[in-house]
Amino acid sequence: MAVQDLPIVLYTYPGSPFGQRLVWYLNLRKIAFKTCLQPPILPRRDLELLGLNYRRIPLMAIGRDIYLDTRLVIAKLETLYPASAAHPGISATTGEQRALEALISRVSIEFPGALFGRGAQLMPPDSAFLRDPRFVKDRNQLVAGNPAAKAFTPENLRANRPAALVEIARLAELLETTLLADGRDWVFGGSGAGPSLGDIEAVFILHWLNSMKGALPADVIGPEVYPRVFAWIGRFDGHVRKIVAKPDVVKGEDAAKLILGSGYAEESAGGLLASDPVIAAAGYKQGEVVTMWPLDQAPVNKDSGVLVAMGKEEVVIEIASKIDGGKSVRVHAPRVGFKVVKGGASAKI
Repeated sequence: MAVQDLPIVLYTYPGSPFGQRLVWYLNLRKIAFKTCLQPPILPRRDLELLGLNYRRIPLMAIGRDIYLDTRLVIAKLETLYPASAAHPGISATTGEQRALEALISRVSIEFPGALFGRGAQLMPPDSAFLRDPRFVKDRNQLVAGNPAAKAFTPENLRANRPAALVEIARLAELLETTLLADGRDWVFGGSGAGPSLGDIEAVFILHWLNSMKGALPADVIGPEVYPRVFAWIGRFDGHVRKIVAKPDVVKGEDAAKLILGSGYAEESAGGLLASDPVIAAAGYKQGEVVTMWPLDQAPVNKDSGVLVAMGKEEVVIEIASKIDGGKSVRVHAPRVGFKVVKGGASAKI
């Protein structure tokens, strides 16, 4: 079965800024997908059906391949769905643009010290979410492995807010005085052509904060201070509102059956890169059991499975689902930001 014939299922929750990144990307490229809506906090029983303990949302299944982390998801979609008349390309076309696209993504997302973490510190301390002890407990578990993060409390949000505003203002200042300074519509130019992947990478934090009442004080980060930036945010929002289709929602058990009844998006997931210093030093072997989890959270929601591949950019393990006789899926995670150790879930870290 061709990759384009495999079902795509996006697991996300309403309001997820990272989920929104993928919704924008998929719609801009006219790639059809189904959405399996999840609660914003654990437990997520729908993912447990697939045998997955990973706690971050969003993630995406393409057939029986499950991709963690939006950076890897977008990279895979770029490869599996090359630009065509049916799926127009939106990624950078020159070496300079590709470098800038990657740099913006890394500064925004990659641990440690990513701008997204600073953006999260701008959640208003009186937010209804912070009055829900389940939400606070869940988010504190999420950041427990990040030495730069502090407990998610109203007191800490108030204390961190000034420094967070400075960092987000620096992002707005950079865009205002460089990429958008000449009055262009989009970060890579193209008046009226529509946004690119570069726009998604650059806008998603500011778009999220701008939609969060009380996050951005107008006298510090607002339209009068950064008119080009806020005109661009509005232009982007107007464009994607026109093209984003109504979600094709699928229930958790139906999503799992759809995934498990499919083939793999990548029939050959590759092997182990023997020349990689970490792989060589650890002595990883294809077919052995390993355990992996994100470095910037507590090592609680770990996933164990058979090591299928490990290369420069990703690690792939095979895990057994909880239904359909334990039929397996392959889980792909980025190398950057993930820890991999030999052995099952009880392995020493």
